Amino acid sequence: MNAQLMLLLEIQDLHLQRTALLEEPGLDQVEKKHFNIDPEVAVKALDKKISELKKGLDPGIQRRCERGLPTLGRMVVPVIDGVCYGCFVSIPTSRTGDGDQGVEICESCGRFIYVLK
Repeated sequence: MNAQLMLLLEIQDLHLQRTALLEEPGLDQVEKKHFNIDPEVAVKALDKKISELKKGLDPGIQRRCERGLPTLGRMVVPVIDGVCYGCFVSIPTSRTGDGDQGVEICESCGRFIYVLK
């Protein structure tokens, strides 16, 4: 898998964890009680790690990531049997190369895509 795509997946995962800490009702209490984690400290640590990882992205991918991450939720999705699992629109086979060429983007929803074979 493309190195840039791997970074995007890591960023996405950390962002989803951050969102869960901030938005899921009662999760902050579970973190404090059972795991002895201060959610505010955890969010700051996640923000720091996300910023570090973004520095490894190519500038164009980084800009798209910063625009899409807050609004799309999942900005990196698989293409399974020729269908984008972000918007469920068919992806032309000419766009689903071997994955090492570069990061592909769904023309319909704008998410980063990767092919599961």
